[in-house]
Amino acid sequence: MASQIGPKIAAAYELQASWMEPRLEKLGIGWTAFQMLATIHAAGEDATQIEVARRLGVSAPTLSESVKLQVKKGLVKQEPSKKDRRAKILVLTSKAETALGKIRTLVQECEQLMAGSLTDRQAKDAEVHLDKIIAALEAELSQ
Repeated sequence: MASQIGPKIAAAYELQASWMEPRLEKLGIGWTAFQMLATIHAAGEDATQIEVARRLGVSAPTLSESVKLQVKKGLVKQEPSKKDRRAKILVLTSKAETALGKIRTLVQECEQLMAGSLTDRQAKDAEVHLDKIIAALEAELSQ
């Protein structure tokens, strides 16, 4: 029997997005902006536009318009890279950090909904297996 892991992960992602979107909108943040802000946060000091685009699976020029919009909204600022003068680092503003704090609460709520039907052991096992899947895909993409 063929594996159904990919479609199930995709379905969980879509359901999570459907749950999160209206709640994010109440904070004045759309799903796309949330993804970008979370990616910038996760990338830390390495959050060049190229790196953020790679992590999001879009081209740097495609990301450019979203970056401009988030800069205009006061959520992101661009600073020169200390490592590469040609690159700009995307940095979250204090306004974005405040919003991410509220978003973390939403994410925790959603996590509780997703894992609520699992025992603690099942949830931990699921995390371990998903980490393995993520590592395999990251290794493939880094080649």
